[in-house]
Amino acid sequence: MPEKWTLVMETSVPEATLVLACGDRLMAQGEFFSERSQEVDLFGPLQDIMIALPEGVQLSNIVVGTGPGSYNGARVGIAAAQAIAQVHDCPVAGLCSFEGVSGLKWAVGDARRGSFFIMEIRGDQPPELLPPEDFLVRLSKCEGRKGTFESAAKLNAPTGDIEEVVPTAEGLFKSWLARSPEEQEKTSAIPAEAFYLRPPHITVSKKKVF
Repeated sequence: MPEKWTLVMETSVPEATLVLACGDRLMAQGEFFSERSQEVDLFGPLQDIMIALPEGVQLSNIVVGTGPGSYNGARVGIAAAQAIAQVHDCPVAGLCSFEGVSGLKWAVGDARRGSFFIMEIRGDQPPELLPPEDFLVRLSKCEGRKGTFESAAKLNAPTGDIEEVVPTAEGLFKSWLARSPEEQEKTSAIPAEAFYLRPPHITVSKKKVF
């Protein structure tokens, strides 16, 4: 049976990375730095990566980081993955970007609007959104490595309690390989979406009175 070719993209952080793998072997890697223009900066490195795919070979699946992180960066990565998947007739699997850091147990960060979030990585519960005074109390009860994509100092946590980490496409790929075939199939069946910490804030316009 031919080995599966997998494309992995992590674009939800400025230090974006990409890998192309055959089976469990990395065949090509790429990276770029972009804070606000991922929709432009992604495609050069992506094209370089895709050149490493042998002529006539189709991708078996695509794995993409969904955040939480840069919402624009995650959306660009997901959109590119979906477009490539249409050409190669393969599924797209979205993984929480924190899975791109080996050994983390908890993801934490600034949830904006005066709150912070805590989330167990690969847990079955949604992120906990907490005010600052409750955040540190809850954090003290979380055992295991805790990571953030932001400045740890911004979270006002005890020094050394939270690590500043950067997810990578290679890390996402390792997390993907650690899943059973059944888990991979189940994940691939869920449409990839940018990670929301809370439902979108929508303001309904008022009807005009004539």
